[in-house]
Amino acid sequence: MSYSELLLSQFAELFEKRDALDKLNSREILHNYGHSEIHCIHLIGKLEEPNVTKISLKLAMAKSSISRIVKKLLDNKDIESYQVECNKKEIYYKLTPKGQELFDEHLKIHSSGRSIDKKFFEEFDDNDSHIVSEFLSKYNKHLEVQIEKLK
Repeated sequence: MSYSELLLSQFAELFEKRDALDKLNSREILHNYGHSEIHCIHLIGKLEEPNVTKISLKLAMAKSSISRIVKKLLDNKDIESYQVECNKKEIYYKLTPKGQELFDEHLKIHSSGRSIDKKFFEEFDDNDSHIVSEFLSKYNKHLEVQIEKLK
């Protein structure tokens, strides 16, 4: 097996384990939601005057995909829509109490995971950390280029 194949295999395994760990750490309330739906809820709770355009830019997803997710979240009563007086054309979203609970649970999972992972990363010396950081930086740039090509 080549190193590139090995890395691809290890990344797939890493993402699967991270996802499994997040699900095990989360309360049942999040189990019926996909990754994109939870991150949509997260952005609605975080952004100022969140709308489909802002969310699609942040998640690097098509507006049509975000619109479908938003419709589902509206139907589930996780979010509600509103308009501002000075701009009746634009539709914005805010969390309902149920949506706020999902948002808070998502933050809790990330905070817990960060704390545990930070302890693990602190076991590495500066040289090893620098090498991994350089690799991840280059890989993130590669992914950004791929995302831009698909937009």
